[in-house]
Formats: sequence, C-alpha cells, structure tokens
Amino acid sequence: MAAIDTVVSLSMATTGRAPKGTVYQHTHFLRPAVNDDFYVRAEVLRFGKASAFAETRVSFASTGELVAHASLEFAF
Repeated sequence: MAAIDTVVSLSMATTGRAPKGTVYQHTHFLRPAVNDDFYVRAEVLRFGKASAFAETRVSFASTGELVAHASLEFAF
C-alpha cells in the first residue's frame, strides 16, 4: 500500500531535517482492502540523530475497521 510510505514521509518532513528515505518497512495486512475509502494515520514514535521510527494504521473510513498496520524506519 503506497499510502503508508507516503503518509509517513510527510510526517518525517515535520522536522528541520530532510529524510534520506525509508530504511525499513514491515506491513501486516489484516483484511482485504478493495473498493473503499481509507483513513491512514501515521505517528512518529521517535526522532533520533540518524534515524526516526514511525507506526502507521490504515482503516476503512466508513467503519473504522483496521486494514493494515506498519512499522517504518527512516534515515536522516
């Protein structure tokens, strides 16, 4: 799901430093996600000197059911 990396990239851009890119992404897909609108929420867990860690949840916009969960690491 490209939306996960995109939303987390926007979250990482909230600092004065520009991230170099995604180092690691692990996604758990919990149910099929076809023909629906989604709510993608990214939370930065830690900004470090050389890397940052984030968690993302994707849910159906209509029901709020969780569709996917991802953990990501970005390099600076």
